Parts: sequence; C-alpha cells; structure tokens
Amino acid sequence: MAIITTHISDYIFPSIIRGAESYLSQQGYQVSLFSTNNNHENERKFLEKILTQHFDGGVIIEPTKSAVTNPNINYYLNLERQNIPYLMINAFYDELEPFHIVMDDEKGGFLQTEHLIELGHENIIGFFKNDDTQGTKRMKGYLKAHRKYNIEILPNNIVTYSTEEKSTKPMEVLKKLLEEKDEKRPTAIVCYNDELAIKLLDVIRESELQVPEDISLIGFDDSFMAEVTEVKLTTIAHPQSEMGELAAKVILDMVKQSKGDKEAIDNRK
Repeated sequence: MAIITTHISDYIFPSIIRGAESYLSQQGYQVSLFSTNNNHENERKFLEKILTQHFDGGVIIEPTKSAVTNPNINYYLNLERQNIPYLMINAFYDELEPFHIVMDDEKGGFLQTEHLIELGHENIIGFFKNDDTQGTKRMKGYLKAHRKYNIEILPNNIVTYSTEEKSTKPMEVLKKLLEEKDEKRPTAIVCYNDELAIKLLDVIRESELQVPEDISLIGFDDSFMAEVTEVKLTTIAHPQSEMGELAAKVILDMVKQSKGDKEAIDNRK
C-alpha cells in the first residue's frame, strides 16, 4: 500500500498519516510513504514508481496543487488501467472524479468569516492559498459570508498566494496593511490555516499590536499550533487522524472490490 501526501513530517500531515498507517498495519499491509512537497515533478516520480513496482494494495493520495491543471493525469489513468485502486484525501482532481474524502472547505471558510462578523468586524482580510482547492473553496466561503451579512467586500482584503510564496508574501502584505491609519487598517484576519496564522501572529507582534484587543484572527485545521502560543487560536476543526483511518478503511474496501472483479474476469476466460 502506498500513501502519497504533499508533506509528511510537519503540520497536520503526521496525524492524518498515522491514522491511515496504524489501521493498514493492523490489517497486515506494509505501507510506503511518499512526500511530493506539493511539487508535480515529485508526484510524477512517485506515480511512476508505484506503476512499475505494482503496489497491489492501492494508493491513498493527497493531490499536488489540486487547483491548477495537473500534468500527471495520464499516470492516474494508468493506475486505472492496471486496476490499482486509488483514493484522494483533502482534495481531488475534478477531471478524474475519483473516490475522495474531503472537508467542506467552503463551509469552513464561511464559518471563519461569520464568526468574525458576529464579533462586529467588517474590515476583514482573508489570506488564501490559491494552488490548492482547499484555499479557493475557503475563499468562496469568505465571500459568501460577506454577501449574506451585506458587508462590502474590499478587493484589497483578499490576498492569494502560491505554495512557493507561502513563507513570504502573506507576511509582507500584512506588514504593509498594518502600517495603514487606524480607520483603514483591517480589524480581523481569516487565515488559510493555523500554520499561516502563527506566522501572521509574529507580524502582528512586530507591529506592536495585540490579539484580540487590536486585531482578531482565526485559523483552520485545529492543529497543535493553535495551542502552542500565548494566544490560543480560534480555529476550524479538522478530523485529522479520523480522516486517515477512514481513508484506510475505504481503500481496503476498494482493493477487495477490485480483486473480486479481477477474479470474476479470470473465471470467465
């Protein structure tokens, strides 16, 4: 059995992987882990390896840059040709219409923004990663919350960034925005995830502002990071370990179904 994820050792990914790997090990499967670092070339290499080494137990995959056109679609079609079941988690490539287990990211983005609106905020900046569908869907929820509560959407309050920009652009943009005069400065921040929220907290501290007295922010994923700073983050829950375990159960069902279909074909020959 193979698990391909965008990252292995940081953020929420260890919990997701642990949930899947623990269940698969209990069922007698050996698990190989691969990390693409959200890079299509790495994804291609791992898919080639899986296709040539015949992983008959199936593949659990977190897609790489799921919001952009994927150059590796033919490799997934080859998985299907070789009757290797695969399941996508956290996001999926829409053109393939694969089995998938995902969060309702649009609703999560809506709830993030609605919470801040209910606290009285109207000048809310949103930071969204735009090469993964989680980010685009969370941004859609942000927009829907503004429209539901008839709050003007300020175009400059939507900040998008790519995987390659995640360690620089959001912090640079926020630093400039916090230098604005009080009436123009945003009073609240919707963060793509907790990892980003922690980085933005550092910028807020450097600007000598306080959370939540001067500015509020909300994260996403309910990661361990939400508890490690002096400011305890409000965040949207993510069933990390449970998602991994559910993915493991579903892929095993798919494997059993696949083997049953193959045996039926062989018996008809």
